[in-house]
Amino acid sequence: MKIIHRYYILPKRDQKRKLWSFIFNLLIIIAVIVFMAWSTNLWIILILIQPVISIYASFIDVPTGRKKGQIIYYSPLLLSSALKNNKVQLHGGTLFDYYYTLSMHKSESRNKKAILYSYMEGLLNMLDSFPKEQSEVKIEANAYFINPHTAEKLGFKKVRTKNFQKLIMLLNYVPITISYSIAMGHISFPNIFSLKSYECTMGGLRKNRNHLEAMFDRINQ
Repeated sequence: MKIIHRYYILPKRDQKRKLWSFIFNLLIIIAVIVFMAWSTNLWIILILIQPVISIYASFIDVPTGRKKGQIIYYSPLLLSSALKNNKVQLHGGTLFDYYYTLSMHKSESRNKKAILYSYMEGLLNMLDSFPKEQSEVKIEANAYFINPHTAEKLGFKKVRTKNFQKLIMLLNYVPITISYSIAMGHISFPNIFSLKSYECTMGGLRKNRNHLEAMFDRINQ
């Protein structure tokens, strides 16, 4: 199995053109919403701006953050914040990444397998990128598709999801729903309260590398 991020295989000039296209389209849609609110005097229409921004945000922020080194890809569907305060925050793929790697035309099982494959591949790549001397680096992660039993095998422990994280998920419910629907292969509405949070250290994950590699090999069959 090989997961391809169709955006990043484009020539640099085409990536830049698409980025500016996302920005332009966002501004046009916002302008239309503002005009509709002004022309009808129905200012409540302005609440549509927030979900529109949340949909376009990852298409602009993620490639820009990657270029600036603020976001690191360990696989097409596993991203991380840059190391800060001896901690990294892992993120499953955003709507931007799901759009350019998965397809609603594929089955739910096929897409879920691709997501898990990309997660495992990303964890292995992350381990390879950190020297053993950085074993105390803390890893924080949130996921819908990894259950606690699987996470424990890899050295992660389930922790309470922070209320702030739930708020972020609520504000981004529209793009999360679109991403979730792509993964499921049909329109689906995720329960944001089913989001699970995990913590581990780089050393703890490295100790369980054999389990990670075995899982990765099984998924890859």
